Amino acid sequence: MYECKIAEKLAELRTSKGVTQEDVAQSLSVSNKTVSKWENGASTPDLPMLVELAKYYCVTTDTLLGLSEDKKQSTKEEIRSLFAGLDRRESVLKAFETVKALVPAMYGTVSKYYDDVYDEENVFPSEISHFYRSNISIHEFFEFVASSENVNVAVMMLRNKANFAWMNDVNNQKEIVKIFKFLSSEDALSVLYFVHSTNCSESFTADYIADKTGLNKERVTEILDEFCSVGECHCVTAYLAEGEVRVYECYGDGIVLSLISLAFERMCGRQSYEHNFNGRCKMIGGK
Repeated sequence: MYECKIAEKLAELRTSKGVTQEDVAQSLSVSNKTVSKWENGASTPDLPMLVELAKYYCVTTDTLLGLSEDKKQSTKEEIRSLFAGLDRRESVLKAFETVKALVPAMYGTVSKYYDDVYDEENVFPSEISHFYRSNISIHEFFEFVASSENVNVAVMMLRNKANFAWMNDVNNQKEIVKIFKFLSSEDALSVLYFVHSTNCSESFTADYIADKTGLNKERVTEILDEFCSVGECHCVTAYLAEGEVRVYECYGDGIVLSLISLAFERMCGRQSYEHNFNGRCKMIGGK
């Protein structure tokens, strides 16, 4: 009876976690076949392995054995409860507060991952005087947050299995360079500014953008066509009585705006932070 409950629970927990049997096997240093047998009831994990499984799925051993139900809220429910009843401004501030609290929650005592002379309070202070601009780098983690009248942005980057090898691939380099070349023009920034403003409709022509930006139509057409190749902008041809007209459509591109915002913060923003822990930032390797 318990074997059946354990098998069902293990399969349920793995599905909820969004991992494969191979992922579980690698994390627990067992074979795929062993995990499969646990989940189909052909065999049962021994007591030490039950403890490891409980840790892996963040539940109690009683839950695995079917002796109690895990009442833990889903991540979505937990986050929703944090924002319940907040107005727009309060929600934005809560979002930044949540980002700030996320890293210590993930890593616990930072000295475990960094030099012993640094403790968690040094890296992630419990209070920051203003709200807020911070820069944090440790071995396997980078976080930059800026909240001001100009930008509200939070960036988080973790280690990756590829060791950033893709950055040294010639074909990838060519593709990556395209977007930086596109953003390197003042004219392109002027067009992007207007396209992303609330004054611009979601569908427009090059003539319309040229009139609003003061640039000539040929240059605007060149910029919009390039935007279509690197961003969230699309072009269709409308067949009207007076002839063919190219119509562009853009609902806004968050990634492009993020890149520009980060460039603005680096080059035009304040050169100081409410908090700055600028440790090692070689985020290579790891899962």
